[in-house]
This record gives sequence, C-alpha cells and structure tokens, in this order.
Amino acid sequence: MRRIFLLLAVWLPGVWAYGADTLFLGPTNLRISEEGEFSWVDLTPAPEPFDNLWAYRTLPAEKKLTGKGVKIAVADSGISSHPEFNGKHILGQDFTLSGSLADVKNHGTGVAGIIGARGVRFTGVAPGSAIWVYKIDDGSRLIGPQAAANALNTILAHNTANPDDKITVVNLSYGVSGGGYVPLTDAINRAHDSGVTVVVPAGNFGYPGVFYPANLSTVLAVSALAADGTNLYANSAYGPEVDFTAPGDRVYTASSDGEYTLMSGTSAAAAFVTGAAALAVEGLTQKLGRCPTAEEVKNALKAASSKVPGLPDIAQGSGRIDVAKLEQQLGGSK
Repeated sequence: MRRIFLLLAVWLPGVWAYGADTLFLGPTNLRISEEGEFSWVDLTPAPEPFDNLWAYRTLPAEKKLTGKGVKIAVADSGISSHPEFNGKHILGQDFTLSGSLADVKNHGTGVAGIIGARGVRFTGVAPGSAIWVYKIDDGSRLIGPQAAANALNTILAHNTANPDDKITVVNLSYGVSGGGYVPLTDAINRAHDSGVTVVVPAGNFGYPGVFYPANLSTVLAVSALAADGTNLYANSAYGPEVDFTAPGDRVYTASSDGEYTLMSGTSAAAAFVTGAAALAVEGLTQKLGRCPTAEEVKNALKAASSKVPGLPDIAQGSGRIDVAKLEQQLGGSK
C-alpha cells in the first residue's frame, strides 16, 4: 500500500510551522543564548552626533577684527572666574544686594564667554574686547528694571567722565513681556544718542511679541536660531522689532563652575550680536578716525547680514551677521 505524506505549512503572524519543527520569528530585539537564555537588546537608534561648536563655525579662523580697544558692558547676573577669561582685566559693579560679582545663576558667565572667550577650548566673537560686568540679577528671580536703569546710568556717567575711554557696547540681559519703565527707557535712549550700542534679547516665550526693552527702536533686538541654522529656536520670541538673529540653541560657552556648558535662549543669541557690534566699533573707529554712532554700528551690521532662507522677516530682521563679510567691509589689522 502506497503511503502519502503531506507537509502542512501553517502561517500565523510572525510564525511559520513546518510539521513538528517550528521556527519562531519573534521581536528583532529578542536574543537567545546557546544555553537557551532569553535577553533583550536595546535597539534604540543612537542619537545623531551634535557639533558643540556649531554656532562658531562661520567665524573666521584668522580674525582681522577682534574687538581690540573696545569696552563692552555685560549687564547680567555677574561673572565667575574661568580659564577663558584669564588675562582679561575684568572690572565690574554690583547693582543687587548680593555684595559680589559672583554668578550664581550661571548666565552672565555664559554670555561673557560667547562674547569674549580667549580660546582655551573655544574663541568668542570678540576675544580682544574688554569686558565690564554690571550685575543686575542676583539669581533670585526678583530682577527689576531699576537695577538695569542704574547700571546704564552708571555707564553713561563713566563715559562722560572718561570721553577717551568709553564703554561703547552694552549687552543688556533684561526683558519683560509687556509694560515698560520710564527711567530705563530714558537711560537706553540717552545711551543710544551718546554713541552706545545696546543689544537686548527678544525674549524666550516662543510666541509673537518682542519683550521690553527689546521693542524699543534705540536697541538692537535679537531673536535666536535653532541648532540647524535654518529655523527659529523654538522658544524665541519674534516680531517686527527684531533687528537680527543669531545662534541661540545649545551654544557652547563658559559656565560659572569653571567648566563648560551648552546655553540656549535669546540671551545667547544677543551675545553673538554684542560681539559683532564690538568688531564693528573697532573697524569703524579705524576707518572713520573717531568713535562711531550707534546708528553707524547698526548699519554696518545690517550691511554684513544675510537673510536666513525660509524665515519671515519678523523672525530675523536683517538676518544673521556674517563676521567675515563685516571684516571685508571694514578691514582691520591683526
């Protein structure tokens, strides 16, 4: 009698069965050792490598302009000792009740690093500039416009007393949504009219509406770019008052513990524009034979800027400042 054998194949999702022998095609992250032990393997994709120094890649490797001879006031949370500031003669004044210039908020140190780091691990936009620190924020979240106004008035008094040794650029890390403060507005306007360029972050709430005092016409208001260099940083405020945009997402800079950190926000972006303003002051002073006005500095920065494709004007103003183009326009000597 002839015997007929049938091979039955049964299909179930993920399973093929051939008679008594079964091959189980389970989850791809399941592993079985030779001893029959089961284990799971993490197949989460590795994160894309992040370029910590992305924000500085467009700066010229060999700088013709460094901010030499330019004094920058950083009105912020103070500053802490750091290798990137060694050799810099940093002066300052405290306008809080802390009694110290120490940066407990880890903010002013980062801003100062972006502006003037000397090149231990990275080089700031204007490494040759002198930094004067005006502490208006003690880290208690109680920062008010009075301290900012007092700092600016002190800067103006210094300039009046020292016409040949002026502070010509101010990075003012202060902003509030809505409202204003007349003494601070008056101080900013007088600073602008006396030839001081005041740079202010647009704000970090991520919706339309530039903060005060960035909404004043006598300051340079700065929005923040995302780390891809093409989009606006998610938390950056924007509006028609924005003058420039600059890197503000995970920017490598100095931290108040003497180490390094990644700083995000429009304050980081404003620091880039502050550094560029110092370069413009240096170049224009050499070109004109005198200290430039705030409008001349603004116009030089605008002429060296390029629009970021795809970003609306209310998000970027004149665009991103090209330091190499600024150097070409203003020259400068090493």
